[in-house]
Amino acid sequence: MVRKQHKVLSLILCLILAVSAVCAGTVGAFAASGDTVYCKLNNGWSKVYAYMWISGSDNNNKAWPGVEMTKVEDDVYSYNITGEYDMIIFTNGNNGSGQTREINYAGNGKIYDLSAGTWSTYVEAPTSATSATSATSATSATTATTATTPTSSGDGVTVYLKNEAGWSAAYCYMWGDNGKNASWPGEAMTSIGDDVYMYTSSTAYANCIFNIGSDANKTLDLTTMDGQIFNNKTNTWSVYDLSDLQVKSYTAEPATGVYIDTDVTLSATAQNRNGAAVSYKFSVTNENGGTSVISDFSSTNSVVWTPQSAGTYTITFDFKDTEGNENSRTTTVKVEDDSALVKPIIKSVFPANNNLIKVNTAATVSVKAGGGKTGTNLLFYKYIVTDPNGVKNIPYYTLNSTYSFTPTMLGDYTVNVYVQGSDNTTVTKTYKYTATNSDVTVPTTAPVPTTTAPVPTTAPVPTTTAPVPTTTAPVPTTTSPVPTTAPPVVLGDVDGDGSLTVKDATYIQKYLAEFAEYSSISLEVGDVDGDGRISVKDATEIQSILTK
Repeated sequence: MVRKQHKVLSLILCLILAVSAVCAGTVGAFAASGDTVYCKLNNGWSKVYAYMWISGSDNNNKAWPGVEMTKVEDDVYSYNITGEYDMIIFTNGNNGSGQTREINYAGNGKIYDLSAGTWSTYVEAPTSATSATSATSATSATTATTATTPTSSGDGVTVYLKNEAGWSAAYCYMWGDNGKNASWPGEAMTSIGDDVYMYTSSTAYANCIFNIGSDANKTLDLTTMDGQIFNNKTNTWSVYDLSDLQVKSYTAEPATGVYIDTDVTLSATAQNRNGAAVSYKFSVTNENGGTSVISDFSSTNSVVWTPQSAGTYTITFDFKDTEGNENSRTTTVKVEDDSALVKPIIKSVFPANNNLIKVNTAATVSVKAGGGKTGTNLLFYKYIVTDPNGVKNIPYYTLNSTYSFTPTMLGDYTVNVYVQGSDNTTVTKTYKYTATNSDVTVPTTAPVPTTTAPVPTTAPVPTTTAPVPTTTAPVPTTTSPVPTTAPPVVLGDVDGDGSLTVKDATYIQKYLAEFAEYSSISLEVGDVDGDGRISVKDATEIQSILTK
């Protein structure tokens, strides 16, 4: 059932929690604005919400069922916390059903496993601040052309509101140890154009709430960020750039889950108040202080950086314009080693997302993947191509890291790329391409990456894969009768050497990939899991038997 407030019991409950914490030797953490909490959605829910509150009070992050969490990867979801709370309930969004118990918040960067009911450290959580207090993207912080640098009176602070939520008015209520700026709803903010509002206080208050002038529309309790702008649609703070050369955005994509040899796209945008031309420079500095220039000053505002070593790198975005103005931003990216990674990962796909392809000309998608270090260490690939009319191909897994298709009509094509390890762990990413009649500058073919599993030279690699046979391979008529004294058939012994080994799992995987020398398998021997067909699950079952 939904959590109900019982004020009469609140003191007793707090005492019980305190005694329990002492007995256990641990206490729950207290969330602060900018923390990120994660959840592993592995209990059958289709979505997950985070409902947070301060124990013993009515202060919560949002009305039940809370804030919907954002998908990070596979079954991992995140929520960037705005406010200060010490309790949390994860829900599926349905009122009255589908929720966890009341849980003590475990701290920034922790992940809660819905199936196991336990907290742990989320190893892929960013090591640098990517929260609302230090957002690397300032696309919402557009500056009105009439804006001028505000002057703060006394020891006050200046905050801005980007009204992307379409409020009819904007007020700022501030408070702290030294009182409050005014009675609720606070003081009216000043419009400076382009849906941006400004408010300067006379005292440095620690907290603030932006609102419409009533309780009808308001933010949560926020930590006051002097000189920053709050977007009431995305509920995030970002740097508000008032310089003549204004930085609009700067990103490293992907920002997390980056491994050696992953293509990281560095992009930035900036604007001069008077329309002067802007140049961009991208640099990378390693942990030892060594700096490499990826792209010197030019009009190019997006480049690709491919790290070759693990470590934490500082990305520097430099800007300058023809009027002599300069600006810069930095962010950090953690690069990890995937040489022993069990789960498969997709490092890049060529052509890159949103590139052009030409109608009636073969387009080849080349995948650079890693991980999958388990069992036979093989990676399997599947490609689902959807044309502008929604028609899809019939895909099968293959060892081929490239796939060719020919667009036959103008419009957008979607390619879903699947990479699967020998333990059936799968990762997928979606890419979109636009088919045009014009010649494209991006090549439609690319060489097979050297980091993928090599294909034997004795077997041609088909661009499409045939369905897995569901019937038993016929016994050749030339085969001699089996003597009555012959040993019994060993289930899973597909290579026929008389014993079950890892070679049999490899044999099945290569058979599925249509290697010429692995052309047939007896269903009686190869159907290890008993589902009536030969599949990668049978190879996995063999590996499980061997480990036991």
